[in-house]
Amino acid sequence: MATSSTSSDGIWPCPFRRFHCCPDGVVGNKGIARLISHLKRLHLSTDERKCVLREAISTDHGLYMAVEETLKLFDQWLCGKCMTLHAVSRACHHPDGLVQFAEGSNDMNGYIVGISNPSSKESETKVTEGLVLDAELLEGETHKNKSK
Repeated sequence: MATSSTSSDGIWPCPFRRFHCCPDGVVGNKGIARLISHLKRLHLSTDERKCVLREAISTDHGLYMAVEETLKLFDQWLCGKCMTLHAVSRACHHPDGLVQFAEGSNDMNGYIVGISNPSSKESETKVTEGLVLDAELLEGETHKNKSK
């Protein structure tokens, strides 16, 4: 699970530090320009990398929340359609219309537009030798069988 937290010296780690040989996720300075530049240059620079990150964000609740937290801190939003970063005051232009940031009802809603937040419940699903098992369903069956 990815977590983004600022260190005591104010350096904000890259939320994508597990991807694309990211150098430890620490950009090396305290400025917004460096982190945003790092994200665009390393992680959002090719269609292939954008596709990998879109898939990861849509399936990993921890990563989704880390990206949301980072974007909120830096007043940026991510268009899930083209995987481009924008200032919250700017829209993303597409041939079929504009995509705009709209802050939601809670503080962590809307900074990733076009990619749904995967449920934290999904992260409790375990993968074992190619089989996907739901831990809660298995526990329920185990308790039911013990009571027989």
